[in-house]
Amino acid sequence: MIFCDDAQGRGNRCRVGAALLAACVAALGLAACGSSSSSSGGAGRLSGQTLTVFTQAPYGTQLKDYEEYYAYIANAFHRATGSTIKWDYTTSTESLSQAIENAAATGTGPDVFSVGSSFNGTVAATNAFYTLSAQDWNQVGGQGQFVPAMLTEAGGNNSSDVGVPFESIPFVMAYNKALFAKAGITSAPTTWSQWVSDGQAVQKASAGVNGASFSPSDPYGPWKPVWSYMEQLGGDFLTSPAKADMDSPQLQAALQFYFAQDFQYHIVPSADLTWQGAQEESAFAAGKTAMIADSTYSLYQELAGTPVQGDVAFAPMPNIPYGASSRPAGGHPAESIVSGNYYDVAKYDANLPLALKFIQVSTSVAAQVEQFKVMGWMPVTQAGVAAVEKASPSVASFVTAEENSTPTDFTPAWSDIETGLLTVIGHIAQQLATGHPYSASYVSSQLQAENTVVQQHLTSP
Repeated sequence: MIFCDDAQGRGNRCRVGAALLAACVAALGLAACGSSSSSSGGAGRLSGQTLTVFTQAPYGTQLKDYEEYYAYIANAFHRATGSTIKWDYTTSTESLSQAIENAAATGTGPDVFSVGSSFNGTVAATNAFYTLSAQDWNQVGGQGQFVPAMLTEAGGNNSSDVGVPFESIPFVMAYNKALFAKAGITSAPTTWSQWVSDGQAVQKASAGVNGASFSPSDPYGPWKPVWSYMEQLGGDFLTSPAKADMDSPQLQAALQFYFAQDFQYHIVPSADLTWQGAQEESAFAAGKTAMIADSTYSLYQELAGTPVQGDVAFAPMPNIPYGASSRPAGGHPAESIVSGNYYDVAKYDANLPLALKFIQVSTSVAAQVEQFKVMGWMPVTQAGVAAVEKASPSVASFVTAEENSTPTDFTPAWSDIETGLLTVIGHIAQQLATGHPYSASYVSSQLQAENTVVQQHLTSP
């Protein structure tokens, strides 16, 4: 990895030089941007095989889109190699964690795993996945072709990359311009105080419309806005690589603000306590919600043909805590995590060249453009971004969010951190949905229990 140190001491990728980028762009398609010498050989030596890839199961409003995208990649891979992909599906963060653990324990399972950006720390700690060499990187196109921010989660340091990014899902806020205009609001909120006041103004101006929404029962997403608010307050899940801080005042405050949108500020209805992401999007598409936090570009595509198609706009997430005019010392903007998915190859896979060829196909410019068209995923390569920006100027705010995204902790305990926080959020939502008041002591006890789990993971041999 090619890191630069920033003012906060966090590792950030340096941008590639213009000459290298120009060389990469000139070699669009499947050609590698770098040395072509490799152990992978030609397509003839890779044919007639089956590569098993563990990835997200098609679901929700994008079920058909997933199926279309997977078919495209499988066909492109077969044309390039003469081999076949067998898709193996995960349905939750928990099932992904279990699959990684099983692969490490048994030495069997899928050849390639699609893992979320934050999970590469967990993957690396198993020592069951390949550490990518410079030669391996060259076979998938070279590090220089990728958006620098996406490489911050590829591995723990310059010599220990385990994952190659293939898609990015930066997060921004979505809002309904028509509802804002009716309430006399002329721009998107930049602070959480404005978020609340804008939501209340919309509700006053438009009866039956909710200012905002959330989905605490979703199996993937609700930890992200909580993480952002915690980071903006100067908190983190870890105080050092070996010390968990899952019960910090900042995390407790972030959880309270998240749910206070319902029980205190009343810009989110209590019905949302049992919602998942698809229900949030449906309400927004029907013009019943003015704002959605942590939205992705796929929402823009899904709104085609809906009553709000011409009214949707996107902006960076608010980055100043409620009641404040600036972030406290140590706070970070944290408008979006470094978000997306990476392909990691298990060491028991007997055909690393075939796996690298699959990754090369998936990160080609053609595939990057296709996944954007079908799934709304942002490209992870510089050339892919350029192609998508040219074809669709509406992606500008998402590209900016991708380039400025903040990495989460690269730690072997990430699976416990994410699943633990999701569990806490789910428990709080259940308490509120069944008529119990928000209890800071209950939340603290839940976080302390999860902190113990994370700490045990960090200190276990």
